[in-house]
Amino acid sequence: MGLIYTSIRAIDLKKTLSFYTKLMGMKITGTRSFWPGEKIVSLVSPDTGVRMNVMHYAKHCKLYSPYKKDGVELDHLMFEVKDFKKSFGKLVKSGAPVVMGPFESKTRSMGFVKDPNGIWVGISSSNKS
Repeated sequence: MGLIYTSIRAIDLKKTLSFYTKLMGMKITGTRSFWPGEKIVSLVSPDTGVRMNVMHYAKHCKLYSPYKKDGVELDHLMFEVKDFKKSFGKLVKSGAPVVMGPFESKTRSMGFVKDPNGIWVGISSSNKS
């Protein structure tokens, strides 16, 4: 078995897509829906080829359920970046709430922010000695 993508739910599709395309550098590869009131937007991370679907369900969709806004339904997403301080700073400056970190060790720097849905998004980079 191999993981082929991750799906997350979006409360506000526009804000979520802006976060992942403008701040995280992901590219939209397509949109689709299988049920009335459902919208699926597929994204890819150009550097790694990892895919993610952003799912939005209108209240009249048969798949809709109230969103909890605590972000624990999905533990976290992790993005590898070249410059941790620059990337993390950009997210914080944009208003992304910091939930943990930043942490720095001899080998790695990382920290976590929340996306517009409350999902934890990790930023990590290698500290080359």
